[in-house]
Amino acid sequence: NEAFANAPGAEVPFIANKLVLKANKANQAEVAMEVLKAAIAKKPAASVAVVSFICSLVPDAAPSIAAEAAKLAPQYLKGIARAAAKAAPSKAGEIAVSVVKVTNKAKHQAVYNSVVAAVPTLTSKVNQAILASGAATGGTISTAAAPIAALNSDGTVNSGSSASFPTTAPTAVTAAPGVDPKRYNAP
Repeated sequence: NEAFANAPGAEVPFIANKLVLKANKANQAEVAMEVLKAAIAKKPAASVAVVSFICSLVPDAAPSIAAEAAKLAPQYLKGIARAAAKAAPSKAGEIAVSVVKVTNKAKHQAVYNSVVAAVPTLTSKVNQAILASGAATGGTISTAAAPIAALNSDGTVNSGSSASFPTTAPTAVTAAPGVDPKRYNAP
């Protein structure tokens, strides 16, 4: 907390990053959590940047970091979920679950949309994690009926986008049995 006492708000993410970097690897996750709490207490508006920095340094702690940040600065919920997922993509599913568990049902869709918008290639893993956790029980998480190119950064559909799904099915391709000489495992 003393490290942030006289720091201007814009310096909070940088100071948080330095403190976590200096921490011993054995207790880096604990230090990261304490730094997060102190940083958000000092400057809640910096929570998204702080979460991004900390989660990239300690990806294994990203789910708990994101959940704590969502509790401490709920007004930045979507940004926190997106920043954590982008900084620690391997933990995107766990991040979605942990943040959903600390928010009310009305915010579950926003959390899901933010995480999926951050790491669209991991949508199926995020879906599996949420379904397996039971975190979404009683609520509904719906998918967007639009291609990724038509989504805003928070996962909502951009009504002004010209991107759309094709209206006709792709042409079927047929091929004779045999060996493709350009295939990596061709004989």
